[in-house]
Amino acid sequence: LMRSIGGGYDNESIAITAMSLTFYLWVRSLRTEHSWPVGILTALAYTYMVAAWGGYIFVLNMIGVHALLLVLVGRYSTSLHRAYSLFYFFGTYGAMCVPVVGR
Repeated sequence: LMRSIGGGYDNESIAITAMSLTFYLWVRSLRTEHSWPVGILTALAYTYMVAAWGGYIFVLNMIGVHALLLVLVGRYSTSLHRAYSLFYFFGTYGAMCVPVVGR
């Protein structure tokens, strides 16, 4: 219980919430052809994740791997390209604005 969200007051409590929000918004940005602008919200959640925890590279890699797998299994669409581009551009920019990352 000490390492869980209910038992700890460390930054992992915030990071797990931010990570879950980022993954949820990523999947939400791929739901329909017109939901790709949610990629910007995904980038904002990712920036929050970067500010909260040092394991932010895991989130970036998992979303990249998911996008690659979608391409490999033939599920590529312009919506995927737009959502990933928005996420990557604004997410990287937001991460670079965090003082620990963007030294």
